[in-house]
Amino acid sequence: MVREGAALYERAVHLPRLIPWDTAFVASDRHIDTARICQALARALRSERNRGRAGHWTYDLNRHIGLLQAFRAERARLARETHRRPRGSPTAGG
Repeated sequence: MVREGAALYERAVHLPRLIPWDTAFVASDRHIDTARICQALARALRSERNRGRAGHWTYDLNRHIGLLQAFRAERARLARETHRRPRGSPTAGG
């Protein structure tokens, strides 16, 4: 289920529902922005996982699944962007 959801993930539609980011930032195709989105999703996923383990009343399984799908899709996008960029580019280290 998570794999299929990650394949159907659309950043402009799904990301604003998961983490509060500016829509202009979400629409960006820059590598560094994708990396920042991955970091934010990782933090949100960690928090949601901790709430689930603690049995907290605010834990939401659907949000957890959505975060995981978005994280996997964004991580795959980041890998594609990294692979596509030429070595020695100015933002290769960042």
